[in-house]
Amino acid sequence: MAAAAAAAASMYAACAAVHPCSPAIPFLLPKRRAAAAVTLGRVQSRNATHRVTCFSSGGDEVEKESYSSIDNSYWVATGEVDTFSKYSGYIAAAATSEAELIDEYDAQRIAAIYKRRPFLLLRRIIQIIFTLGRWLAFRYLDSLSGRSDAMFKERAGDLRAALVQLGPAFVKIAQAVSSRPDVIPPAYLDELALLQDRIAPFSTDIALDMIKNELGVPVDLIFSEITLQPVAAASLGQVYQARLRPNGQLVAVKVQRPGVRAAIALDIFILRILAGYVIKIGRFNTDLQAVVDEWATSLFREMDYLAESQNGVRFRKCFGKLSDVFIPEMFPELSSRRVLVMEWVEGKKLPEIKDLHLVEVGVYCSLTQLLDRGFYHADPHPGNLIRTYDGKLAYIDFGMMGEIKQNLRNGLIEACLHLINRDFEALAGDFVTLGFLPASSQMSDVSKALTGVFQNAVSKGVRNISFGDLSGNLGLTMYQFKFRIPSYFSLVIRSLAVLEGIALSVDPNYKVLSSSYPWIARRVLTDSSPQLQSTLRDVLFKDGSLQTDRLESLITEALRSTTGQLTGSEKTAENNAKLIVKKTLMFALSEEADYVRDLLLDELAKGIDALNRAIYDLAAATLYSNIPMPLPAPTTIMEDEDFENLNTLRRLSSLLSEKSEEVTNLDMMNKSSTNNNGIQDPDPLLKEVSFVFHHLNSISKLPPTLPAVFELPLPAQQRAVNLPLELVGRLASRAIARVIRRSIQI
Repeated sequence: MAAAAAAAASMYAACAAVHPCSPAIPFLLPKRRAAAAVTLGRVQSRNATHRVTCFSSGGDEVEKESYSSIDNSYWVATGEVDTFSKYSGYIAAAATSEAELIDEYDAQRIAAIYKRRPFLLLRRIIQIIFTLGRWLAFRYLDSLSGRSDAMFKERAGDLRAALVQLGPAFVKIAQAVSSRPDVIPPAYLDELALLQDRIAPFSTDIALDMIKNELGVPVDLIFSEITLQPVAAASLGQVYQARLRPNGQLVAVKVQRPGVRAAIALDIFILRILAGYVIKIGRFNTDLQAVVDEWATSLFREMDYLAESQNGVRFRKCFGKLSDVFIPEMFPELSSRRVLVMEWVEGKKLPEIKDLHLVEVGVYCSLTQLLDRGFYHADPHPGNLIRTYDGKLAYIDFGMMGEIKQNLRNGLIEACLHLINRDFEALAGDFVTLGFLPASSQMSDVSKALTGVFQNAVSKGVRNISFGDLSGNLGLTMYQFKFRIPSYFSLVIRSLAVLEGIALSVDPNYKVLSSSYPWIARRVLTDSSPQLQSTLRDVLFKDGSLQTDRLESLITEALRSTTGQLTGSEKTAENNAKLIVKKTLMFALSEEADYVRDLLLDELAKGIDALNRAIYDLAAATLYSNIPMPLPAPTTIMEDEDFENLNTLRRLSSLLSEKSEEVTNLDMMNKSSTNNNGIQDPDPLLKEVSFVFHHLNSISKLPPTLPAVFELPLPAQQRAVNLPLELVGRLASRAIARVIRRSIQI
């Protein structure tokens, strides 16, 4: 508070220094009379005026037209009142001295407060049962009378009203599903969407007093003007548009709703009691009370606006430079536990404009948050995601954030990779790493069960997998093998589920996993951590042989991960062959692809070495067959390993030449492929060598790569120049190692 007061004073002094002879800028305030609010009309256009009352420097009231771009008269037009304070305000009144002063979630402290108030607890339980029971009773009567369809929309409004009466905890639960068009009927979806920023506000007089008390200075010392009514109101607080006095910058001022801490604390206490009974009766494997505690911890953090301001500063630093993403500036020096000041953002809610590109941007940004930085937005509901008028995706709420440790981030990436590549045995191990299964679980049985659950879903291809497909019979499997939901995962699920809901509202066929896999593929191909590099090797190699189909899938998907890396002109020309070559080279010659490039150079060296040995054997066999006199059969230098390496070279050359011919299995070309004279039959070997040269010839017909190389950054050009030298060095190392091995055997 002292810091806020000092900051406000310094701002005021700066303003006075700029305009030393001018009077104070008029401060817009509502008239202190009940009729003032009804003078506002509903604003429909992007730019509209509304009448407010302001005070001149002498304190006289002056009417003024304020030019604004917001609709702040919704509640006046609908006549809604603050039902939370009316029906649930008694909680704060009964426990203000303790519950309202709780800064951080403490289950024991909350329990101690409300155990001493059994009548308050009983009253709240009765209120919850009566409020929700009344709605359920009306729904049941509608079904008996055959009026369910006719009353459907009205009952949706009744449910919203009931949730608002019960307070923030219930509103938060409803918000989590308000963006799921695949789960919630449209009529209910429309009503629950109003819970995001259209809850009836509390009095502006109370809000202004709270700003003054929290910041410790008069409001007009900080702001030159502020809107008469809040521009948005949600479960925890309401937002005003204001203008900073020293520089005239538009800001959003969020003020916390009185009494929310006490109400949320009591509801969480009730939920913990209920969770305990559910665990005992239902024999759940998951610690439901721990899940409630995780959610409650994040909710209490969300009620600390100073912490939210600091979260916003960190979020802006981490993700503010991502392409097509906008993170507003925060003002921690003008914020407190119950008041938040941040940069004003103009735009529309993301689902309202049906912008699939920004949905993709949101998915990309969320994956970067979850799996790269480990610091993520846990509440990306439609009210918190805005499409700015310059076409960017803006995040405007940083109260509910989550953090995830590095080993768990890697575990999530590995699980996705193993799932898509149908490695269900490794997936079972991932579930242990992530905390879903105890280490004592029978992995073979779990692997078989996961195969039965996911096989059909994965068989559709990565671009057609949906979370609905994956959840098919997973519930039964989770119960059978005592799966548990780790407490940290509840916020991750919430974040992904809300984001998928927004995507489905834009495109009903949208697949979040399909959009996520390119990011995951690029990450696993470029990550320098030993854990993910080991996972990549396990995925790409089976019994020592490179699985080129998996490599092709990973590279193809990684190149599809272009959000934030291509300019607009490049996006429109993505199918251009030259651009594809350039993108491939940029990836292959980048520093982050060192590990994959090293693996491929090894495989190419092995393949070229095998090709040289195959050519030698073919030449010797041809020469031997053309000599009329009987001579000893030439010794075959090809080994079993060489056939596998030659096979890999053919697959790689086929991949590079973009051919789709079926690859012949070379296992048949072993020692049994000999003729009656005891020498290697040249026909299969000749056929294989011909295939290799055919694909290599096809590569030469691709768009010329040399000009594209010169367009790359200098470090990439240097790596391109060094590639032939590195390849020759590896070939020489193989030849020297072979000579040494044979000399030892002799």
